Amino acid sequence: MAYNTNVYLVIFLPIVIVIYQLCPKRYRWITLLISSVTFFVLISKWLILWALLTVAVTYTSARIIEYVRNTTNKYSICKCIMLIGILIDVAILAVLKYSNFAFGIIGKISGNDFDIVSLAVPIGISFYTLQATGYVLDVYWEKIPAEHNIMKLSLFLLFFPTLMEGPICRFPDVANSLYEGNPITSKSLNLGAIRIGFGLFKRMMIADRFNAVLDYFYGTDPNYKGIIVIACAIITTLQLYMEFSGTIDIVIGSALIFNIRLPENFRQPFMAKSAAEFWRRWHITLGVWLKTYVFYPVTTSRLVKTWNRFAKKRIGRHFTKIVTSAIALFPVWLINGLWHGPKITYIAYGMYYFVILVLEIAFEPVGKSFWKKVRLKEDGFVVSAVRLVRTWIIIVLGEMLFRAESISQFIKLCANIFTTDFGVDVMGAKLVDMGLIVQDFIVGAISIVIVFALDVIIEKRPDFLESIPSLPRAARWAIYYFVIIVIVIFGAYGDAYRSVELIYANF
Repeated sequence: MAYNTNVYLVIFLPIVIVIYQLCPKRYRWITLLISSVTFFVLISKWLILWALLTVAVTYTSARIIEYVRNTTNKYSICKCIMLIGILIDVAILAVLKYSNFAFGIIGKISGNDFDIVSLAVPIGISFYTLQATGYVLDVYWEKIPAEHNIMKLSLFLLFFPTLMEGPICRFPDVANSLYEGNPITSKSLNLGAIRIGFGLFKRMMIADRFNAVLDYFYGTDPNYKGIIVIACAIITTLQLYMEFSGTIDIVIGSALIFNIRLPENFRQPFMAKSAAEFWRRWHITLGVWLKTYVFYPVTTSRLVKTWNRFAKKRIGRHFTKIVTSAIALFPVWLINGLWHGPKITYIAYGMYYFVILVLEIAFEPVGKSFWKKVRLKEDGFVVSAVRLVRTWIIIVLGEMLFRAESISQFIKLCANIFTTDFGVDVMGAKLVDMGLIVQDFIVGAISIVIVFALDVIIEKRPDFLESIPSLPRAARWAIYYFVIIVIVIFGAYGDAYRSVELIYANF
């Protein structure tokens, strides 16, 4: 029951809306909890027991931490409880998701073959585990009080719109709106429907349309060369963005209907002028989680403080900064890669950005000096354009690595970029061979232009989508009808198309 399916949009969500609105205000959060459990069970059945175990461990750890701190003030005991709770939550994730991967690596190193046991993994386990870990740490750091109602904590961890693809929420950001039970209004229904429609546009007009090409490109492993590799690498990036951000739009729209505001997960990422800025705009909630619970604790650790005191006087501030950044960024990007799944290319993807970000820090003074020597302003058009194109190249190569079946395939594709077959006619013929007809290409290309034009508007006016219901009636309904008619007529669906699975639901 993916978020872009008729079962969710036409049956499940409307039923939840009706029941929620009919319930008294004080019980509406219970309606959301029952709906979330039902959603989980319909997809993962008995595997919800693993999720409930995570809820129980998280709830118990936070309550004990709060009790010990209030009664004995022994922070060493609180720290032990915090570590035990987090380790159990992470262990559940590791055993279910990574055990076969780990045994496979050990087997290759040792030369022994281990019997692989297929373990069923609950939906969204990586998402709710990160939320649970962050919640326990926030209670331990005294940023929030422990939630005393285990059912309310269950709703926070298992809220059905966020369950499969995020965004990754922090408890203080969403707790109040989850439990307030505010009524559904015409405004909230309008805002939610607009956001859902925009998400469906991204998915059905673009992501679903180009998915078959990428399945063919990465699945058949032919010796593609030149412009076709470049084209498919760009399509890979666009398709992943439209799938993931489109689903997040549907998720945020679903929550908005209930007057629940979830954190944004994307902010026009292709307008970034560096890899660091790209990750401040792409999968924002994962970046914020890693920064809050991994990066900052490492940078304030005794190891890093000792290094800073030692190195600043001996090797200079800039080199000290490079090493400090590398120490803090390495666990961030290792966890980022592993979090995406038990696959070597995902780990390589994390290490790819680790190297890129450290290099950006290392060469930052060189870049500033160069632009000063050639008398170009850093915020001028030329420098901004160069940085934008450089960042696009980094992004496209990174997403090709993310999507590749193996590192060897990625390396081969990168090498083939510089070989023959650079004619546009060659690209067109190959794309047709992979299942993308001319009409689909045109519709997809126009849709991409529309999405990016809207991104430009939202960059300047972040509240643009929310301002649509306030537009004059003619303009407002013109937008509504345009989105509906275009999706109905030109959307990718039917026997000829296979809707893209929610990629991040597997994470």
